[in-house]
Amino acid sequence: MTRWIFLIILFLTAAGVAVYGYLGGFRKPEIAVVNTPKPIFLLGHYYKGSVRDEGFGPLFRQAQQLRASGTVRGELANIYYNDPSKTRDTVEAFIGLIVADTTSQKVPADYRYRTFAAGQRVIQARTTASYLIAPNMLYPAIEETAKQQKLKLRQVYLEQFAEEGPSEVLAVIE
Repeated sequence: MTRWIFLIILFLTAAGVAVYGYLGGFRKPEIAVVNTPKPIFLLGHYYKGSVRDEGFGPLFRQAQQLRASGTVRGELANIYYNDPSKTRDTVEAFIGLIVADTTSQKVPADYRYRTFAAGQRVIQARTTASYLIAPNMLYPAIEETAKQQKLKLRQVYLEQFAEEGPSEVLAVIE
């Protein structure tokens, strides 16, 4: 009986490692310290409150549905005004889509624009891993880079999870 339990645990462990590898979990993120070359426009909703609040989760789904319906062309993105990897309960964020500009598309009535300004010095972290595991790879890489290069993070993060192409986090530094 013990042997069967051991084999089942071994099989489940191997399956977990295989899925993690398939999702890109063993890929190393690309890190660079850069200045944002142009403003990045987001269309979405501002949210401040508990991550457990029933109003938080639907904001992501609404942005996805807006994109999927073709009403707005853009990539899913968020601006966090506190570190989401360290926040256990309260989050301050702008959740929506990165759009090319603020004039070429019709804006749904309850949506607003936010701008991630040009010329900001940021740590840029990118990976081609799945969006399911990308945040757990990118935020620690940003923290490590800031620590190694003695940079101070301003706790403003732009996350972009492209359908095609790499996932990216820009962390504003002082």
